[in-house]
Amino acid sequence: MCNLSEGIEKRGIEKGIEKGKIETILEMLKDNLALSKIALYTKISVDTIRKVAKDNNLPVREG
Repeated sequence: MCNLSEGIEKRGIEKGIEKGKIETILEMLKDNLALSKIALYTKISVDTIRKVAKDNNLPVREG
């Protein structure tokens, strides 16, 4: 049972980290940062950033 609870905890932590990254991307998009800068700073793929922008109706500044 210990391994099960550790697995659940690990997944919870990973979900929290992912949520934090998405929130960071959203703030950077709202600040009109260039796509390349967001990808560089967050280590998230350009395609993922574009999807986040599209899902939240935010413009993407290329560059």
